[in-house]
Amino acid sequence: MIPVLSHLHRALAGRVHTAALVAVFALPVAASGQLGAIEGLASRVSDLGFYATFGTVGDGGPIESDAFGVASYGLEVLFEVGAIEREVGVREPSVDSVQIEWVGMVVERSGRRADTTWTYEVVPAPEPAPRMETLWTFELGLGYGEISGYRASEPGIDLRGVVRELPSISLYASYAPLGFYAGLRSGFMRLQGLQLYLDDDSSPITGDADSFLAGVLVGQVVEVLGLDFFVEGAWTVRDFHSVEWSAPPPASLRSIDLTGWSVGTGVQFSVGG
Repeated sequence: MIPVLSHLHRALAGRVHTAALVAVFALPVAASGQLGAIEGLASRVSDLGFYATFGTVGDGGPIESDAFGVASYGLEVLFEVGAIEREVGVREPSVDSVQIEWVGMVVERSGRRADTTWTYEVVPAPEPAPRMETLWTFELGLGYGEISGYRASEPGIDLRGVVRELPSISLYASYAPLGFYAGLRSGFMRLQGLQLYLDDDSSPITGDADSFLAGVLVGQVVEVLGLDFFVEGAWTVRDFHSVEWSAPPPASLRSIDLTGWSVGTGVQFSVGG
């Protein structure tokens, strides 16, 4: 029995050693591929934008805007993912239809005398590069934002908390000649620091909820002193269907719907190479 166990031990040790070698060599390859993808995405960074928006929520429902309206602010990193270009103008013809290119040099010696022969070749002149104009640009935006300025419409209820987008993801299509753009937005959002105070109870009821946002937007970009300022209008669905409260809340606040319109403005800084 002992020789058999010894043989089994050596076989298992060999397999473990082989598996370890495979893991050691495989990990750098996987890490290298991930780093390559990250570097490729980072090389496409085009702009960094800061924004602020103001809007309204609710339409006679349990949640409404406060006296100053719903406000949000945040930042967004833009990545260029594609473009459509067109050739503009007429190509200027070359002055000469051909050009002379040097091919080589031959040195022949005869006694003390050396003769040098330069060889040239006549080739067609290259066509001038066309002048291109960008028509459409397509960008991916990754943003972080915080939203506040809403309250419970029912008297005697004090509702507090902010919504954080972690992150938002946007796809933009911009018509470059006019500076007009449109886009779609989605992402993950969370109710942060949600608290509910009732008149008859001084201790707060805390809440927690996660959901996804969805929206459409249109905007206009204007360049001023080398900076891109934009104005944007959006309709965004922010509906927290189910809120987990630490104690039973009023029936109207079992869910919180912050869907509504907003108008925003901001500035973009070009960070591309």
